[in-house]
Amino acid sequence: MPNWKTIFQDLKTTGQTITVYLRYTQKDTLAKIPNVRVEDVFDDYVKLVNPSGHGVLGFEDVLYISIPRQMQG
Repeated sequence: MPNWKTIFQDLKTTGQTITVYLRYTQKDTLAKIPNVRVEDVFDDYVKLVNPSGHGVLGFEDVLYISIPRQMQG
């Protein structure tokens, strides 16, 4: 398994908005949490925040993370 703690810590530092894909499906498609930022990172879970609110996600539920490209002006 990837070192999610380190990955999420790096994303917290950058403040990047990401989409987290989960290890299970929802209506025959991968469940995902779009447009979130990392609020805090712990040993086995992460606190995420988006305009809808806050949430806690265990690393064991993370399948992969989609990080959009930074457009340069």
